[in-house]
Amino acid sequence: MSGRLVELLAGRAAPPPWAVAPLCLLRAAGHAYGAAQGLRAAAYRRGWRTAYRAPCPVVSVGNLAAGGTGKTPMVVWLGERLLAAGRRLAVVSRGYRQASRAPVTVVADGRGHRLAPPEAADEAALVAARLPRAVVLTGVQRWRCIEVAVAEHGCDCILLDDGFQHLAVARDLDLCLLDAARPFANGACLPGGLLREWPGAVARADAAVLTRAGGGWEAAAGELRRRFPRLLLAACDHVVESVTTADGRPVELSGKAVLAFCGIARPAAFRATLEGLGARVVRLVAFGDHHRYTAGDLADLEKQAREVGAAALACTEKDAVKLPQPAGLPLYVVRVGLRFLAGEAALLGRLAQAVGVEAAALSPEGAP
Repeated sequence: MSGRLVELLAGRAAPPPWAVAPLCLLRAAGHAYGAAQGLRAAAYRRGWRTAYRAPCPVVSVGNLAAGGTGKTPMVVWLGERLLAAGRRLAVVSRGYRQASRAPVTVVADGRGHRLAPPEAADEAALVAARLPRAVVLTGVQRWRCIEVAVAEHGCDCILLDDGFQHLAVARDLDLCLLDAARPFANGACLPGGLLREWPGAVARADAAVLTRAGGGWEAAAGELRRRFPRLLLAACDHVVESVTTADGRPVELSGKAVLAFCGIARPAAFRATLEGLGARVVRLVAFGDHHRYTAGDLADLEKQAREVGAAALACTEKDAVKLPQPAGLPLYVVRVGLRFLAGEAALLGRLAQAVGVEAAALSPEGAP
């Protein structure tokens, strides 16, 4: 999905006149999709369909709107704390756009083995790099991944990545991430909007976390409190944790002319991050979300950089794990994390209760 289309479907950009009719047709299709998702959720809620119950605690992280809410930083944030508490953790996800077709792909075993893209999904590979002591497994049937995690890797806690709509697995804590600026995007379901379900689905979450909340989150929190008065709310922002060269050496971006590239849902946000660090972004090359980079892509990026006078390339950590070879020009990699603005203690309390540890044990000290 292109960045321009994401902006339209999210309601962050006004459609050009020629796009109004096609968007109306997409919205009509979205009504059908939303109804189907509602029926599916009702089937699980009423017991007509049975969810798999894991033999250990399961924490799910997901979202209501597709793309760009910060699931991966949240998974890393939770994973660091669960590992610090002594849990043998497995992170389980579908493995979107990975080359491996195995029923269960072992992206990382927590003991040194690590699978790289394209065999591994980009987000799973990034989680494995950030959480080196965690087992990371991918597969369409998440319950099968969980069984492998427990039986073959000795895991006693599961972190279900992108799990809010994956109702086939029961969970002990269900977190739904929402963009603080527009928690329900344009209010329409895919393909006429970005919503995977109607907004009422938030009611089944145990907690909602408003992400990218640095520009203000009180209005969104007020709306959520009115609609879901029993819902635990938290708010966080994305912050830059480090900028390094490709081989991990810290670097300052202030004053540097860079060609930025990324394959993420919100490329404009990456440009803003770089400019906030003082870099001069002479060009931004936006690929589709989860783009699989080739040697030709990298050569073309280097050619463009030289044409526009950029001294280096810059990308996100998610993009860096997918690059097929070292760049000829200097490459700067931006790592982001989370900073909570509200609700962190309450959220950690729920997490501790769900996985059966003391809240004090969920300290990031000692986490990888």
